[in-house]
Amino acid sequence: MELHFSAMNAIRFVAAVLVTAAAGLALQIYISRTRHRELSLLYLALGASTYAARLLLQAMGPSNTTPILLLTLILPIPLILFMVETVAPEWREAAPWVIAANLVLAIFALLTRILHWSPGLAWAAIDRFSLIELPLIIGMLFFPRRLPDRDLRITRAGIMVFLLFAIYTNLQGLGWVPTLNLEFIGFVIALSCLANVALRRVLGNEERLYSLHRELEIARGIQAQLLPQPISRIGTLQIASRYVPATSVAGDFYDFLVKDGGLGVLIADVSGHGIPAALSASMVKVAVRAQLERAADPSEVLREMNSILCGNLQGQFVSAGYLFLDPARASLAYAGAGHPPMLVWRASTRQVESLDENGLLLGIFPSSTYTAKTAPWAPGDRCLLYTDGLLEAPGSSGEEFGPERLKLFIAEHKALPAQALCDALVERLSEWQGNGREPHDDVTVVVVDFHQEASNANSITNPSECGAAAI
Repeated sequence: MELHFSAMNAIRFVAAVLVTAAAGLALQIYISRTRHRELSLLYLALGASTYAARLLLQAMGPSNTTPILLLTLILPIPLILFMVETVAPEWREAAPWVIAANLVLAIFALLTRILHWSPGLAWAAIDRFSLIELPLIIGMLFFPRRLPDRDLRITRAGIMVFLLFAIYTNLQGLGWVPTLNLEFIGFVIALSCLANVALRRVLGNEERLYSLHRELEIARGIQAQLLPQPISRIGTLQIASRYVPATSVAGDFYDFLVKDGGLGVLIADVSGHGIPAALSASMVKVAVRAQLERAADPSEVLREMNSILCGNLQGQFVSAGYLFLDPARASLAYAGAGHPPMLVWRASTRQVESLDENGLLLGIFPSSTYTAKTAPWAPGDRCLLYTDGLLEAPGSSGEEFGPERLKLFIAEHKALPAQALCDALVERLSEWQGNGREPHDDVTVVVVDFHQEASNANSITNPSECGAAAI
């Protein structure tokens, strides 16, 4: 094909290059935003590249009438999608019908070429359809169900300028006005306005994401400050823990209560993630700290916590397990509230036992009651409490990690110290899910070992020194 180097075609060619560059930039920004992509940038890129292709074909001469015809019919589609995405979301249901009409007309125009019908038939249909479609686009701009903001005013100005040029061009096709095709000037003006709107949305989204990130960081900091440092040993008991949140602020929680030389361990999982779950976890902290006097009775601890939490969780609920270890009596007591069973490694039998004593979830029914299961506990034994994010962690095939793999892991790593076991378990879970993948859910593990002799140097006996531990 040869270019017709008239002054007008030269201007069209330069405009096409500029519009193509703008389309490429918009597409590049859209692709570079891997998480929160702005669809208006994609629609802007599609509309600009479609119009640029039409300008280039027009500059190449009259032999390209069929592709020019099809591009003319396709052009309104990204324009309509852009407006629905940015300033006229209430037209989302009507937009597919307008787009479908454009596609039907494109098929009709293509048939006129294939069947060798009158060359002017398709253009005449387009000109008449445009006189119907253009008022619909104007309606999308001027009849949104909200007060006009800056983006809407800019979009209105740009589209109206383009529509005025487009209406004049269509009237030329009907022979009603003198021939003077300057439509591309109107499109360049409109493109500048729409690009302004799209970029403002991108910057606005970035500001909102940054603000949200800052709020999450502040919430995480507050949560960490509210929770004291972890403890490692109380008398003959060695304690270890690991917490792997699925989000920067999560809903898993655990806490310790020391009473009369015994240790109470609470582990809890608040439904959901993020700031709401973290706030509810803070309420769980308040509820468990009020249970020091009854710390040796797991059923009463859960019952009283439930009465405190009911009506204060804004529709959320909590699964929890509470364990009280009494080294002096070599016994343990455990109660659960919709929580996965506690596991106990028995040094004497070299077996892993499952201790399950569950009542209803916390925070739902004020009158819920709970029962505790008691069992002997001897030096060398180990208790492991965890949240369901551990059992439900999906592998590469979608299969969950499950209780049997957890029991086998505990048995195989029985010789590891408590903290080393927690660390190795988290590492094994990461390998199971696939290294580098984000956690499916919050994962919390607490391990307590019963040793024969106490380590006086690290012994903690004052309840005021012992509290919640979280990472």
